[in-house]
Amino acid sequence: MTLRYLAVVALLSAVGAGLLGLRQQELNDKHAMAESHARMKEAREHIKDLQVRIAKMTRPEALNEAIERAELQVEPISRRPATEEDNDEPEQQDG
Repeated sequence: MTLRYLAVVALLSAVGAGLLGLRQQELNDKHAMAESHARMKEAREHIKDLQVRIAKMTRPEALNEAIERAELQVEPISRRPATEEDNDEPEQQDG
């Protein structure tokens, strides 16, 4: 009879140890997930910072000033509706 009690105690100890191991693995996984979320947040903040910096550097006024400072001769690469400031030549269309 005592052998049976020892077997039950050993079995319950093994089950308890297994549950503790699963709980520890769950805690490790949650910690890794929290670290990943923190890295993702930092990456998003860095991307947003870069987007703001790009937006500031690509303002038309800033670009025009940089082009003038560098004395570059540039041609427009995008089509936009003609304004009165543009010369009176009609736009060419591909076709």
